[in-house]
Amino acid sequence: MKTLISAALVAVAGCGGSNLSLSVRAGAPAATAASSSALTLSNGIVVSRVRIVVTKVELELAKTADAGLADLEEHELKAGPFLIDLSGATLDNGTPATVATAGLPAGTYKEIKFKIHKLQTDESGVAADAALQAMATSGASIIADGTIDGVAFSFSTPMDVEQELEGSFVMSATSNLTLNVDATSWFGGAGSARLDPRDATVRGQIESNIQHSFKAFRDDNKDGHED
Repeated sequence: MKTLISAALVAVAGCGGSNLSLSVRAGAPAATAASSSALTLSNGIVVSRVRIVVTKVELELAKTADAGLADLEEHELKAGPFLIDLSGATLDNGTPATVATAGLPAGTYKEIKFKIHKLQTDESGVAADAALQAMATSGASIIADGTIDGVAFSFSTPMDVEQELEGSFVMSATSNLTLNVDATSWFGGAGSARLDPRDATVRGQIESNIQHSFKAFRDDNKDGHED
């Protein structure tokens, strides 16, 4: 069963008067919500918690320059570092968990940029946040907890991921853009060999799957499906 999870990150920069938002969810893009408290893959792996440290989220708005050429106007979203921590109810029912609210201009956005980064314990904002401090102490930017054939595992990686997702996102003043993290693909699944998160020899494959598991789409009703 492929389950969706969603954590809403609503813009903290831009013009007032609008309520354009950015959501983040983990799960297969075509999945529907179910009550399972976990992401259950078809290969004996169950993911019960996903933690991701994000240090930057930006959107690039297409603006028309004097010469008629499209120029890009950069807008920073939720200021980092912050932790996306998904488990339990937020892992099985797709209900957004709001992190912040503010305004962002309507228009056509051409790119979303975000950075996942391993923190140091002495970095700004870490000492005052127990969850970030725990990630920094563990030396991880991403941690996935769950079971494999009923045996508990915890997969962690210090990988830095800086993604630029290009598209043409026509957003109104009240639109929502969803960034999907397909955690069901991290450890293999239907049509691919199982990647045991305890096996150091497949770590590179898992990290590659993580890096290629991000997709963005307009999702005004925040149901996890592209509008």
